[in-house]
Amino acid sequence: MPKSYRTDITGKPKFAEEIQHYKKATPERVQCPSPGCECSYEMYGHTAADRESNTATLKERILREHPDHTSEVLAVNQFRKRPR
Repeated sequence: MPKSYRTDITGKPKFAEEIQHYKKATPERVQCPSPGCECSYEMYGHTAADRESNTATLKERILREHPDHTSEVLAVNQFRKRPR
């Protein structure tokens, strides 16, 4: 499952080891879709086939975080988009 880290915390030691696990893949930077907001997240662990749906899911989660963006790490739960 892809995970996204708020851009301002990616350099902190607390998250460095966890992010190193994903360093083989290029992160996808996703900007907050709210106009005028400078906050962004870096998404790791996505595949090329799921990139668009994961990005859309992440943007929905980021909008729910706006304007405070209190979550440092957001899991991209793609399975929740599909009803059973």
